[in-house]
Amino acid sequence: MSITKIERAKQLAQSARSPHHGVYLTGPNQVEVLEDELLSESLTGENYLLASFGNCRCASDAKAIRQFDSHARVPSGVDRIALGHETLQLVLEAPVGSNVVPGDVVVVTPGHATEPIDPLTFKPSKDGVLSSLGYSYRYLGGLRQFNIVPGTAPAFVKAQGFGNFFNPVSPKTDTSLVTLAHAEPFACNYGTNKHIFTIGKEGQFEYGVPARAIVAYLSGTARMAMINLTIVASVPDEELPPVVYITGSQAKLDEMEEYALIKDLRQRGTRVVLIERKDPAIISKLMEFGRPQVVWTNYASAETYEQASSIMAEGGNLNSYAGAVDAELTFSMPITRAPEYSSFEDEVNSQMNEMHHNLSPNDPTRHRGLAKKPRVALLGFESNSERESAYIESLPSGTPVLFSLKGESRESFNSCTLEEGGFTDVFIAGSGEGAKADYEAIETLLARSAAVNFIDGELVAKIRSKNAHYVTRHQICGKNIPWHMTNTSEPHADDMLVQASKPVSFDWMVKGVCGLRNVPKMMDEVESAQPFGSFYAFAELEDLPYVECNADAFRLAAESCNGVSRQALLEGANALDSTGNVWARSVEEAIYHGYGLPYPLNLS
Repeated sequence: MSITKIERAKQLAQSARSPHHGVYLTGPNQVEVLEDELLSESLTGENYLLASFGNCRCASDAKAIRQFDSHARVPSGVDRIALGHETLQLVLEAPVGSNVVPGDVVVVTPGHATEPIDPLTFKPSKDGVLSSLGYSYRYLGGLRQFNIVPGTAPAFVKAQGFGNFFNPVSPKTDTSLVTLAHAEPFACNYGTNKHIFTIGKEGQFEYGVPARAIVAYLSGTARMAMINLTIVASVPDEELPPVVYITGSQAKLDEMEEYALIKDLRQRGTRVVLIERKDPAIISKLMEFGRPQVVWTNYASAETYEQASSIMAEGGNLNSYAGAVDAELTFSMPITRAPEYSSFEDEVNSQMNEMHHNLSPNDPTRHRGLAKKPRVALLGFESNSERESAYIESLPSGTPVLFSLKGESRESFNSCTLEEGGFTDVFIAGSGEGAKADYEAIETLLARSAAVNFIDGELVAKIRSKNAHYVTRHQICGKNIPWHMTNTSEPHADDMLVQASKPVSFDWMVKGVCGLRNVPKMMDEVESAQPFGSFYAFAELEDLPYVECNADAFRLAAESCNGVSRQALLEGANALDSTGNVWARSVEEAIYHGYGLPYPLNLS
């Protein structure tokens, strides 16, 4: 079917003005296909109108499904949220002067706010959320057939440090829809790996996975881990990790033995060690060939975090590249006694130099010292002591200071209260349970990219995974900490464009597909079985059943279908025969041909 992008955009723009379907989260563990209609007042030409081609399932969807509005990105009190953030869309309408025009095929930058905002207006709100694609909106999600984005949103998102909202794709002739939809998880991993840091011998920050670093993926048989390892492996042989530890279920490890990625790494000289997650000797096996310098935790459990803390090399990096399923889960950081100093002045100069912050929310570069606009908490100090005074006197004039959890004020100082929050730099004196309690009291009130320093040490700090991963992305600083934390950077547009412009094929990961109406079934079955791989839903091909990606399964499913869906499955089966049951663009083209619809990447 020969049709131009502009013609297709006009056709779909008309369809978008009628009721259409989407997949919504309507409550904890409630996923529904519902009919919805875009607000007529938003269809004025001043906003962005888009059509979704499809969306990949992400394990993060499962977290939102379970947690609903207890999730950091889901607004409280809503009755429906449009799911899906690994998506590919066609621009139907765009305001004049935008970086996209009707007919552009785009991937969407999913992270939108580093501060709570109202998801409808994209304006800061104390009652808002950290808005993000697939978690925060009714009228925007990868699993809606049509989407609307306020015309002001791209400028806001760029000002928040995420880059362009929409990123046009430049597919190769063999690039599939599914591979392009992987731009989001690719960018999550690519960006996260850029944010990993260690500190060099001269005290300088060194970014990225160090060359020849031993690495570990805990619960690493999932799709995100393999995407990450694909990126880690894309270096010259002489920079490859000498050892890669991976833990998971034995069944998935057995399957992994046959992955081309694993075989290639071993041929290039990397020792890939696969360890059953219930092995009683798992800790010793995770250090058998050296302690890992970078450890990734995938949807961590308490056990996973305990393993990470036990095996980490000194000065290494714990990377929570996928947040914990349990919103209240904590992990432990054992903090030793701080160095002794000859004077309080020397102590203050040293400890303040240990503080560090991101230059901006999505910039991996860090700067030492206090935040640029500091809001300081001094906890556990003896009131009006010489030590406390030394810290106060080192602060820039007018710096807001919290002097205690009780919020006591001091004459001639800009005192602030605990409830006001937004603390950028926290110094906690004292040790043991007292220091631990002070940290627990202030942790949820930290600013984005805050720094916390236990200036005496000798405690085990309990760090809330939700805060560290989603909300504050703070650091524990000081010479007495055992390792550093890096929490997933929100995908930046620049990182999305790496995959959008020079796609790495992830077709080999595709294990199942379906149409929009069968997404709840696909979500349930994948969550229940927890198979490895990617699972893609076609937004345009509503009634395509959920089916495994092999020719036999396609033909079997066709027996229970009629009309165009039956024809699409049969043509898809023939295409899978020719690819050896590996997903490919040719399979997608065959399915679209069966439906009598133009294939999105063949539009002229």
